[in-house]
Amino acid sequence: MIKTKNPFILAPMAGINSTAFRLLCKENGADEIFTQMYDVDLISTKTKEEVKELFNLKDEEKPITIQLSGYDVEKFKESVKLVEDFADRINLNVGCIENRYLDRNAGAALVNDLDKLQEIIKAMIESTNKPVDVKIRIGWDGQSINGVNIAKAVEDAGATRIIVHGRTAMQKYAGKSNWTNIKQIKEKVSIPVIANGDVKSYQDGLDLMEKTGCDGVMIGRECKYRPWVFMNKELTQEEIIKQILRYIELYENYENRSSLDEVRDQVFRMTRDIDVEKDKWAVKDCESIEVVKEFIKNLL
Repeated sequence: MIKTKNPFILAPMAGINSTAFRLLCKENGADEIFTQMYDVDLISTKTKEEVKELFNLKDEEKPITIQLSGYDVEKFKESVKLVEDFADRINLNVGCIENRYLDRNAGAALVNDLDKLQEIIKAMIESTNKPVDVKIRIGWDGQSINGVNIAKAVEDAGATRIIVHGRTAMQKYAGKSNWTNIKQIKEKVSIPVIANGDVKSYQDGLDLMEKTGCDGVMIGRECKYRPWVFMNKELTQEEIIKQILRYIELYENYENRSSLDEVRDQVFRMTRDIDVEKDKWAVKDCESIEVVKEFIKNLL
C-alpha cells in the first residue's frame, strides 16, 4: 500500500484537474493527486507518447493516481498498460453519472452488474503491477443502496483500496452524502476505505474520518473554488488573490492545454469568496491570460 503523509486526496474532476490545478492543490496540502477521468475508449487508441502528452504529469505531483472509465475489458487491459508507467496507482471509476457513460453501462452503472465489475477489476490487476483501486457510489437509487455488497465485490476481486462517494447514482450530487453507509462499508471490508462527499472544509474532512473510521478523505467539488481546502487555514482576501495568481503562474509554466477559457473559468471559481462590488463575471471577458492577471491584481 502506498503511504500518504496526510489523509486528504484531490478527487478526479473532468475538465478541472489540469496540470496547473493539480500542482496548486499539491502545494496546498493534497498529498495524493488524481487525474481527471479518462475513457479507455480514448486511451486505448493512443501511443504511450501520446498518453504522456495528454496527462502532462509532473514529478512534484506524486503520488499520482490515474482514473479510467469504460466497459470493454480488452480496452481496459490495453489502457492499463499504456498508463502504468505514469501512475503510482490506477483507479476504476464506478461513480460517473453522465448519461453518455451510463448508457454504455459504464461508470456508476456498474453498481448494477457486480460480475462485470469484478471482471474489469481482475483484468486491470492482471495487466499491471501497480495497485488497482476503485471509486464507487453506494448504489443505483434510494431503493437499492447496496454499498456494502459493492465494496465486498471490489475487495474480493483483488482491489487494494475503495473510495466511496456516499450518494447513489440517481442522487447525482443532490441531497446529503450517506456517511452512515460509508461507515458500514469500512466495518465490513479489510482493505483501506477513503470517504468522499460533502467535505467543504478541512474540519469537515476530519469529522468525516472520525464518523466513518475511514483511512482518508477525498475532496472534490469544494476544491474547484478553494484549492487550499486541504490546509487547516482560512485565507484572507489578499491571500486568495495570491492563490489565483499562483494558479495562473503554474498554468503559464507547466500547462500544455493552453486554453484561455479554462483559465478564465477556474479563476472565476476561485473568486467566489472574495467580497467586492466589482463585477467578478467580467473576468470571463478578458481577452488574454495577461489581462486576466491584471484584472485579478486590481480586484480588491
